[in-house]
Amino acid sequence: MDTPADDPNIVTRKAASPIARARRFARTHRALVAVAAVAVVGLAGGGLAWTTVHGLPAFDTLRDYEPLVSTRVYGLDGSEVFEFYRERRTVVPFQQIPEVVKKAVLASEDARFYEHQGVNYLAIARCAMKNLLRGHTYCGGSTITQQVVKTFLLSSEKRVTRKVKEVVLARRLEQNLKKDEILYLYLNQIYFGHRRYGIEEASRFYFGKSVQKLSIGEAAMIAGLVQSPERLSPVKHIHAAKERQKYVLRRMAEEGFISHKVANAEMAKPILVARRSEQQAGAWYADAVRKYLDARYGAERVETDGLAVDVAMDPALQRTAEDVLTAQLRAVDKRQGWRGAIAHLDQKQLSAAIPLWRERLKGAQPRPSEVLAWDLGRVSADDLEPGAESQGDIRRMLSVKPLQSNGTYNALVTQVTDRNATVDLGNATGTLSLGDVLWARKYNPLSGTATPRRMKDVLKAGDVVLVRVVPGKTSPAELARAGKPVPLALEQVPKVQGAIVAIDPDTRGIRALVGGYDFGLSQFNRAMQARRQPGSVFKPFVWGAAVESRRYTPATLVYDTPDLYRDPFTGKDWKPQNFERDAYDGPLLLKQALAHSKNTVSAKLVDALGVDAVIGFARRCGIESELPRTLSLALGVGEVTPLELVNAYATIARHGFSAPPLLVLRVRDRRGQVLEEDPTYAAATANPISRAAEGRGEDRASAAFSPSMSPAGGEPGVLGTPISGIEPEVAFVLSSMMRDVVEYGTGAAARSLGRPVVGKTGTAQEHRDAWFVGFAPELVAGVWVGFDSHEPLGAHETGAGAALPAWIGFMGAALARHPPAEFQAPPNVEFARVDARTGLLAADPNAPDALLVPFVAGTIPRSAADETTGPAPQSFFMDDH
Repeated sequence: MDTPADDPNIVTRKAASPIARARRFARTHRALVAVAAVAVVGLAGGGLAWTTVHGLPAFDTLRDYEPLVSTRVYGLDGSEVFEFYRERRTVVPFQQIPEVVKKAVLASEDARFYEHQGVNYLAIARCAMKNLLRGHTYCGGSTITQQVVKTFLLSSEKRVTRKVKEVVLARRLEQNLKKDEILYLYLNQIYFGHRRYGIEEASRFYFGKSVQKLSIGEAAMIAGLVQSPERLSPVKHIHAAKERQKYVLRRMAEEGFISHKVANAEMAKPILVARRSEQQAGAWYADAVRKYLDARYGAERVETDGLAVDVAMDPALQRTAEDVLTAQLRAVDKRQGWRGAIAHLDQKQLSAAIPLWRERLKGAQPRPSEVLAWDLGRVSADDLEPGAESQGDIRRMLSVKPLQSNGTYNALVTQVTDRNATVDLGNATGTLSLGDVLWARKYNPLSGTATPRRMKDVLKAGDVVLVRVVPGKTSPAELARAGKPVPLALEQVPKVQGAIVAIDPDTRGIRALVGGYDFGLSQFNRAMQARRQPGSVFKPFVWGAAVESRRYTPATLVYDTPDLYRDPFTGKDWKPQNFERDAYDGPLLLKQALAHSKNTVSAKLVDALGVDAVIGFARRCGIESELPRTLSLALGVGEVTPLELVNAYATIARHGFSAPPLLVLRVRDRRGQVLEEDPTYAAATANPISRAAEGRGEDRASAAFSPSMSPAGGEPGVLGTPISGIEPEVAFVLSSMMRDVVEYGTGAAARSLGRPVVGKTGTAQEHRDAWFVGFAPELVAGVWVGFDSHEPLGAHETGAGAALPAWIGFMGAALARHPPAEFQAPPNVEFARVDARTGLLAADPNAPDALLVPFVAGTIPRSAADETTGPAPQSFFMDDH
């Protein structure tokens, strides 16, 4: 167990040991010997000092301390989710820094700190002599006070004039600040490696804890970094870090800060550096927030001025969105086929590289119970040609990470038979079975290729491939320690891309935002920047415009028949077809036509309503991209971003209230002053009310959202104006028709959620884009899948197959925390039972084919059906019953 920071073995300065006092006396004696040298140096530099120090800056009070401080971003749950910085620093008050940390730094850097007046003349004289003998600048002999001066006020160049300035300013600083204040500046300002500044950030980075929780050994390790943060980093050079830690512990014991027994006990413990995830969750969201803040405040202020930013992201939903999209893109990509190994290494290349890789892996420090595996993702066969790379470069091709279930690793195939392959993971051996690679047919998205019959059809020894550890009853680490093979599955980095957006319909807060498969591979944010054809997910705006016109109701009888149009906007003939090509259902209700995504009916509606009416409805929902004035708009041929499409659906979910999506809820400066704030968020934080207690009634719907503000143009952010929306009754009737998509239409798979949801599938021309966008009362979400190159996904990839599974996975997890909720009807909605064949009022409301349908008030059919009533050929428009 680590020795706690407040251990009684940590003693004060007065408890110094006799040995320490003797050593101090010896040093004092040696100081007298050096007096002459100091005097000579002082006399010779007197004139130089006078001219050098004239006009030096003042540093009179602690109030002058304005360090470069990170901007911290907090999620919806209050946790810190992102940080933007030039120097990653968290300032911590002096009294909150444990004595053990202060003692460790003093022992390492300046044990006489509380005794001298800012300058250690003995150390300066010693260094001056060394520099003179060596003929160049070798050391500086700086105290902590001098280091503070150098860090804040001077450059780091090693010149005599700088040293003179340093000495003068150190004395001046000691006259104006107390010792504790100087040490406070030092501990918060100094660099500790890996872009971490200050003791708090060093503690978080290296040990995953606050400075208050550091053990004696951990404090000593961090204190030892000051001398050379990169060379002594335990992340890069564990052995050098350990030796430096031992030195600091010995110095702490010599100075009487800890006992020799405690020092020896800490030396015997390994340095256990905190594990960090390879990629922080929410990288896409962070990038969007950073762009917004940079545009509004400037990158300089964002990186240095310590802003506190609250965002609408729900960290749990963000992680879920990333996980389900990753899994879905892998699944779609596998249906496209196998593109081959990442690299192939011959025996000569392997003989040269493997010993170096094993040497590096052996030098890595695992945590207790961990087994470390290698990852060869940076390996290139060309770089392993003779003379191409040094041994150090070859070692750096390998990265190390813990072996864990569902972890992915770029590993080396060492042996292949007809039915199995053996894979080297460094400290473990894995196996691939033929059943795990049956998907790996030759790559071809447009047509099927032969399924592999033998493992040798897919892999060969020397291949570097991506594998995933298959979860089982026994952990992979236990299997590795027992010398047993770890079960693996073959993977590849998807070529296909995707996006997920989730929005709270009441507040318009963007709860999750994922812009692609891997932010590290591509920073293009497809959720916000990719303009893609929406296909049939655009149809709700066509159906909504129809209901809004009062000429159509969900029960209007329409015809699914092919028609030839002369498009007045293009002057060309156009004959739309359904997805099933030559399959047409004839007469059906308008609501049924949407459920089955009938292209022919959508074309009839646009032709009858006019393109401008449909575009206007889409605009009022929140679609801002330019839409084509052509009849083919009925099939979603324009281009929109996933974010604006999901936000437009949020307008439908929110009973027609349209508003911009929100990323940023509040921004405060380092002193807590509010710079900008969403009014809804301000009201919620001032008077928090449990959403669960509010229910889903219309009173909440009308009162819970006040017009938020966002930037001009409707980009997600904070400042702007709400958009005029659509009537609540129209939105509700449209939602009811979209619910049919899930109940018995193209989105029927979503019934597996077991709760009320609505949505729409979409497949763009030539299967280039696959969509599903939908919502429950609590949340709206949309998924897009496609190639960046706009290549076809393949004839079998549709919105229902390529996008809907990810939507179901995300919404299932997101809604699990809420009990199922029904959609509540607003005023001006009336219900009636209609005949499923004719759309007229049902003669027998209890008949099996009598459908309960919502209508905008005043549009219920006035005639009733009877047994002889059949579909009327001219009833495409709402009959005037």
